[in-house]
Amino acid sequence: MRRITFISFFLFCTVPASLGWGSFAHKHINKHAVYTLPPALFTFYKKHIHFITENAVNPDKRRYVIEGEALRHYIDLEYYADDKPWQVSRYWSQAVKAYAKDVLMEHGILPWHIYRVKNELTEAFRRRDGCRILRLSADIGHYIADANVPLHTSENYNGQLTGQEGIHGLWETRLPELFLDGYNSFTGRATYVNDPQQSAWDAVVTAHKAVDSVLGLEKTLSENFPATKNIALSRGEARFKRSIPWPMHRPITRC
Repeated sequence: MRRITFISFFLFCTVPASLGWGSFAHKHINKHAVYTLPPALFTFYKKHIHFITENAVNPDKRRYVIEGEALRHYIDLEYYADDKPWQVSRYWSQAVKAYAKDVLMEHGILPWHIYRVKNELTEAFRRRDGCRILRLSADIGHYIADANVPLHTSENYNGQLTGQEGIHGLWETRLPELFLDGYNSFTGRATYVNDPQQSAWDAVVTAHKAVDSVLGLEKTLSENFPATKNIALSRGEARFKRSIPWPMHRPITRC
């Protein structure tokens, strides 16, 4: 049961931290994560790969209709001392003692929320609720992918602090759409995660180390390309505030 409930955390070994994700890439990530699973889990998830793929974008859709959804997609690590992000309390119960809850919510709760969804997924397996397992699996794949995006870990999420507005959409949407065929999607087999909460934090801390590179490369390219070849996306992008214990061989047709 413990191995099963950590299924979506296998995504930690399939999402390269150097990339950001729009709807197109989120679907690609969820789909290819299925192929990394061990045989027993693969049998179930392969039957529902279309659901896992198409519903990878549900968390982004909810941002516009559910209050509080947006802050589940990011964390401003600079607020917690940019040079020592590992000092942030990893567990929510500890974090709320160190910082006011309103402060935590203002600066994003992505790694803590991943752990919360993991617990909900665990409970869904215990209840043998196939539909809920699929919905939560699609969701957690989305959040884990976000945790590996440098711009989801920074206050300068859209380059607005450095005169690079629009970089978020360029990085997570346009680049994957243009160059995905050249990406290496073969990542090998999934590995078991012993401490999912720590793994969530490892992901955001590692991604955050690439923020300067992401911004620096875009700035260098913009300065060296002539204006006629420098195509900018909309600068009005809004912030993200932003052995199986039960039969899984028959596909679930409605959720």
